[in-house]
Amino acid sequence: MIAQRLPARRLVQLLGEWRGTGHSYRELSDSVGLLVRDGRIPLGTALPAERQLAEAAGVSRTTVAAAYQRLREHGIAQSRQGSGTVVRAQPAAGERIDAADGFEIDLSGACPAPWHGLDGLARAAVDAQPALFREIGFDTIGRPALRERIAARYSARGLPTTPDQIMVTLGAQHAVFLIARTLLRRGDRTLIESPSYPHAREALAATGALVAELPVGPGAPAGAGATAGPAYDAATILDIARRTSPRLAYLIPDHHNPTGQCMPDELRAELIATLTAQGAHIIADETTAELVLGRPRPILPFAAAATQPHQQDSVITVGSLGKTVWGGLRIGWIRATPDLIARLETSRRIGDLGTGSWEQVVAGHALDRYDEILADRTTELTARHRVLSEQLAAHLPGWTMPSVPGGVCAWVDLGGPHSTRLSREAARLGVRIPPGSQFGSPGVFERFARIPFSAEPAVLTDAVARLRLAWDRAAGPASVGVAARGAAAGILAGDALAAVI
Repeated sequence: MIAQRLPARRLVQLLGEWRGTGHSYRELSDSVGLLVRDGRIPLGTALPAERQLAEAAGVSRTTVAAAYQRLREHGIAQSRQGSGTVVRAQPAAGERIDAADGFEIDLSGACPAPWHGLDGLARAAVDAQPALFREIGFDTIGRPALRERIAARYSARGLPTTPDQIMVTLGAQHAVFLIARTLLRRGDRTLIESPSYPHAREALAATGALVAELPVGPGAPAGAGATAGPAYDAATILDIARRTSPRLAYLIPDHHNPTGQCMPDELRAELIATLTAQGAHIIADETTAELVLGRPRPILPFAAAATQPHQQDSVITVGSLGKTVWGGLRIGWIRATPDLIARLETSRRIGDLGTGSWEQVVAGHALDRYDEILADRTTELTARHRVLSEQLAAHLPGWTMPSVPGGVCAWVDLGGPHSTRLSREAARLGVRIPPGSQFGSPGVFERFARIPFSAEPAVLTDAVARLRLAWDRAAGPASVGVAARGAAAGILAGDALAAVI
């Protein structure tokens, strides 16, 4: 079987600003390795021919040959007759090229640790449902009791909802993919914010749909050369929505991933009206909507901003317990019209058999204590956000961490287009952080990095120390002044330096 070959031009786009000040072949191999590890180059893909990649990347063929050889030596690629150099497998969890030690800080995800009362929820589920383990154990629509709880929470938040408007899914990503697969056909136009959650973009593209972008966040829409600016340019967003006329739009209106920003109230109704007037459905992903910073406060669902009933019917709301309770509790949901819920359930039967009953019962007990859980998360995330902000200000003063009202991550402006090189150098120091370009089209957002603040304070402190060293290597001479000031302040002196290298 002949492997599918990755075009040289496409690989160069995925690589971004990969060149640093070290050996080109090592930088190229490490950068390709990161793409493999992150899944952006799939298993079994044939890499471009050496000559083609050399011409596209503007390097010598010798450099490409040495990079490919290094990938083979590290087990990331292999030679295959008729295909050349082929990606063999993604590196195992925790593996990285030229790692400094055996410990890795993973900043690629933005998922808080399990809520401290999770074991109590599990015990309560067993006590309340002793007959549960004599049932078939799964279903495609959701247990009635859980659907009632989810619907009741939407109603309490200001969006009247009935249980027949709810489907329980295997998390939010499963929900987004199911909606996209059900509503989209090849060639349909879709719309997604840029930057945005990468796996949502992949879910839209997997249907063969065309993906257009709405610029959001500081620096939008200029991308790689952007500077700080308004998070939402209403005129630009509405104009793109009108011209695109999408069949489906994917939005994260509250505590947006990765920027952490919230869509202004005055824009919500206008955007809903603009999109629904063209026949579009809107996915409102509320996975992080109720994770606020400062003090607990109510969050009005995005669909409640619709001014007409038919507009509200076109908003499909997705939620999950993955960020609020535990990532291992694979419970999400879809809120839509009863007719669309029925259509989604029919479509779902092709791909999976349903959601587990045990997880649903635990989720029901979590929702019974949801206000308590959210209050705990607010306290925890607020403190960790402060730690990350203070550490970055002290150790990387050239970076800009914007103020955000909630969520679990910050969209940090690095001050220069070095995100890909930072990601590569950080991996060598045991920190996994995706480049900013992963959150948009290839080649943009090179001056940004998404840094979650969901980890323990000690881990965040260690991560920033390592990122400072990685930044010195990634940005080259331009960062020397910052590094000198940091060293003078004693940020990585003695034991801290030894811990990193």
